[in-house]
Amino acid sequence: MIITIYLLFIHYYKSSAIDVEPSLLLHILQPGIYTGVSDYSETDIYKNGLICKHSVTISKTANNDIDVINNVKAYDKITNKFEVEGVRKVSFRYKPNHNNNLFKISQSYINDKLVSSSYGYATGKTDNSLSFNLSGSWHISNKDYTSMYNTITRTDNNTINTIFTHLSFIGLNELVMDEKYTMVK
Repeated sequence: MIITIYLLFIHYYKSSAIDVEPSLLLHILQPGIYTGVSDYSETDIYKNGLICKHSVTISKTANNDIDVINNVKAYDKITNKFEVEGVRKVSFRYKPNHNNNLFKISQSYINDKLVSSSYGYATGKTDNSLSFNLSGSWHISNKDYTSMYNTITRTDNNTINTIFTHLSFIGLNELVMDEKYTMVK
């Protein structure tokens, strides 16, 4: 009985969208040029997992929204063999009819072809972090995820840490993507 309730909870309960002040978004995702590294856990496509290098540009739009262009080069975690290069385009948007609810839309491309996407909304915040409930899929896995959680944390004046956790049907971590970016300009 308890297992049934737990499974229903993780699959059907979604936290409500919260208001996020534009100043908090701008504090956490400060515009600038960043370099980064990341660690992606094993998937059905990349059995060893991936280590990635990132070149990231964060820009503020005229409407207090944020755009992110993330150029990614991925390498096999064990052999260090180059695997793939792509670009992830992320938008953080406020919708006029949703108060200060913050939405996150992400699309990834390899050779100008859409290979990944996700969509969701902010469900948690602190003075230095934002958390999102997302649904989507990544090109590094054949699975679609409806229980994807992303937390973005400004750890200091120059560093952003973002963690994506993808839960399995029974609520265990199925895929974890841990990314760290350092401002260079």
